[in-house]
Amino acid sequence: MTYLATPQSAASSHAPARDWVKVLAGYREPSMVRSLFELAVTMVPILILGGAAVWSTSISYWLTVLFSAAASGFLVRLFMIQHDCSHGAFFKSKRANDWTGRVISVLTLTPFDLWKRSHNVHHSSQGN
Repeated sequence: MTYLATPQSAASSHAPARDWVKVLAGYREPSMVRSLFELAVTMVPILILGGAAVWSTSISYWLTVLFSAAASGFLVRLFMIQHDCSHGAFFKSKRANDWTGRVISVLTLTPFDLWKRSHNVHHSSQGN
C-alpha cells in the first residue's frame, strides 16, 4: 500500500467488520511523508487563494469574496490537521504535533494548548 493509497474496494459497505479492521490497519500509525504531503496540499492553496483575495480587492469585491470563500475551505482543513495534532495523531513525535498545532493555531485563531486541553477533557467526559 502506498502512502497515498485509499481503502480498497474490498472494504465496501457490505464487508464484515473484520475486513474493515484489516483495510484500515495501515492508517493507524502516522506517516511523516503523508503528514507533510497533507500540510503542503493545504498550505499552498491557502497561500495562493489568500494572495489572490488581497490582489483582487482592487479589481472586484465579488472576486475577493470568491477567493476568500475558497480559502476558507482550506482553513477548515487546516483546523482538522490542528485537531489531529491535538490528539498526537498527525506525526509520531509529540513535539512535532505540538509545534505544528501551535503554528497552525495562528492561522485558525484557536489557541492550540488551551484548545487541546479542553478538547481532551471533552473526550474524557463524553464516553469516547
